[in-house]
Amino acid sequence: MTIVGLPPGRAPDSAAPLPRPVMLGIAGAAGIVAVIVLAIMLRSSPFPDLDEARDDTSASKDPGAAAEAPSDDEDAPRAQASAGNSRELRARLAKEVRAAKVKDATATLESLVAADPRSPEDADVRSDILELASKAAFAGGAEVDKVFDLISTKMGTRGPDVLYALATSKGGSKAADRAVELMKQEAVRSRATPATRIAFDLWAAKSCPDKAALLDRAREEGDSRALSWVMVMGRTCKMSKDPKVQETLDALKSR
Repeated sequence: MTIVGLPPGRAPDSAAPLPRPVMLGIAGAAGIVAVIVLAIMLRSSPFPDLDEARDDTSASKDPGAAAEAPSDDEDAPRAQASAGNSRELRARLAKEVRAAKVKDATATLESLVAADPRSPEDADVRSDILELASKAAFAGGAEVDKVFDLISTKMGTRGPDVLYALATSKGGSKAADRAVELMKQEAVRSRATPATRIAFDLWAAKSCPDKAALLDRAREEGDSRALSWVMVMGRTCKMSKDPKVQETLDALKSR
């Protein structure tokens, strides 16, 4: 039997080469497969993004992972909020004191000291507290007790500093009289720094011998406030050339 289309006596050739376009397509597909296999071998996980997502999800579900989170990150927003609140309260205190709103200013001062116990260290805040204390003492009422209680018990060592400033700069006023009474109480004096105590004692001493008896303490414990009172004592008590006075002045000036 003769197959149509083939030379006589020749069987069909099953190994005949494929067309060139088909061969190129097969080669390209093989190359792509080889690249994928190589990538899989070089990387431990073919889908690292999915692995990371799974890790994050597991950590969020793990109470232990949450407990190990650094507390500093949690405390930072609280510290910022506290600082912002302190700034707002300081601004409000200044505004209310200027407007002579004693009741409102007293409430604001209480909130400020609770939020920021060190706020009286600021010169502007201390100035507002001094003015509020003066206005409250002049007006009378429940606010004056509240203000002086805040100053004497809620402000640490800065409270006696404020009382000292009231006593020595508001002489003759009701606020000054109240401050002097408080500074003589041991519970208040114990909160004061040694420098504040000796400065107040030098100011409060009535006679020159009483002032001179405080020179040793002034030399050891005093600051610029004691320096001022020793200089005044030197002039008013005619002791400016006294060796002990000079020694005390020199020691205080050297600080």
